[in-house]
Amino acid sequence: MPSAEKDPRALPAAKPVSPDAFARSMEAFGSFGAGDSFAIAVSGGPDSMALCRLVHTWAESNGAEVVGLTVDHQLRGEAQAEARSVNDWLASFGMSHEVLTWTEGAKIKHLDRSPQADARDARFELLCGWCQANGIEALMTAHHADDQAETFLYRLIRGSGVDGLAAIAAETNRNDVRLLRPLLAFPKIDLVATCEEVGQVWVNDPSNDHDSFARVRLRKIMASLEGEGLERDRILKTVSHMQRAKAAIDSVVDAYMEADSIQSHSGSVHLNLEPLLALPNEVALRVLARCLAQVSGAIYPPRFDSLDGLYQALGTTRWSDRTLHGCQVRLKGAQIVVAVEERKR
Repeated sequence: MPSAEKDPRALPAAKPVSPDAFARSMEAFGSFGAGDSFAIAVSGGPDSMALCRLVHTWAESNGAEVVGLTVDHQLRGEAQAEARSVNDWLASFGMSHEVLTWTEGAKIKHLDRSPQADARDARFELLCGWCQANGIEALMTAHHADDQAETFLYRLIRGSGVDGLAAIAAETNRNDVRLLRPLLAFPKIDLVATCEEVGQVWVNDPSNDHDSFARVRLRKIMASLEGEGLERDRILKTVSHMQRAKAAIDSVVDAYMEADSIQSHSGSVHLNLEPLLALPNEVALRVLARCLAQVSGAIYPPRFDSLDGLYQALGTTRWSDRTLHGCQVRLKGAQIVVAVEERKR
C-alpha cells in the first residue's frame, strides 16, 4: 500500500486539519443543513482523501449528504485499480462513490501532444454533468495552499494580469454547478498529516514528480525561492491582494452591465458604446471579455491580444465587423452587438 514521502524538514510544521478549522472554512460558502448534498472530486491522492475525511465528519454534523466522484481518464493502466481502491476506502467510513470514465482518453494518450489539458476539461465536464443529472448543486475539489502559490507563479511567468494573478477562487460556477474549494488556506503537508492521523492511505500519482510538467518544475523552483524569502505565505498574501483588486474591478463591470447592456431573447448582448469607451481600459476589457464568454458559452475568456485589438478598434475609423471567441461583433448605431457566430448557430 502506498505511503507518504516524508520530508524531515517539513514534519515539525505539519499539523492535521481539525474539524473545527474545516468547519470555519466552510462558513465562507453559506449555511448548509439537513438535505443538502455535495459531491467531492476524488483522485485518491492525499489531498482529496483528506478532503473526503474532513467533509464526511462535517456532513455528519450538519445532516448533509456527500458522494465521492472519481474520473478514470484511461491514460494510465493503474487507474482502474486505483479507482477500486478509492471505492473501498470511502466505503470503509460510509461514503458512497461513483467512477466516471473518459472514453476518449484511450485515444488521446496516443497523440503527440500532452493530454493534460484535454483530461482536465473532460474531468470537469464529467463531474459537473454527473452533478447536474443527479440534482447536486455543489462539487468540492481539493485545491490547497500549495496549488494556489504554484498557480500564481505559473501565471506570473506567462505575464497574466489581475485576473490571472488572483489565481484560484474559493468558489466559481461551471455549467450551473457550484465549485467549492474549502482547502485553499491549508498547505499540502497538513493534508498529509490529516490522512496520517486517521490511518488513511492514498494513491501516489507518478506524474506528480515528472519534470515534463510545468507545475512539477515550479514546485522545485519554489523551494529555491523560499531560500530567498519568497515563501508560500507571502505569495498567498499577494494573491489575496489581487483577489481584492479583481473584486473591485468586477463590481464596476457589474454596474456597467446593469445600466448599459441589454440581453436579447436570442442570446445576443447589446452594449452602449459611449459609456463603454468612457470606462477605464481595464474595466472596458473585462466588459467585452464577459460578453464574449457569456454569448459563446466558452469557459475561458479570449486571448488578451485579440481582446485588446477589438477594444482599440472601437470608436475609430479602423472599425470593421469581426468574429472573435465564437461571436460576431458589430456596431449598430450607438451600440455594440455581440451575437453567436453564424456558423455556430
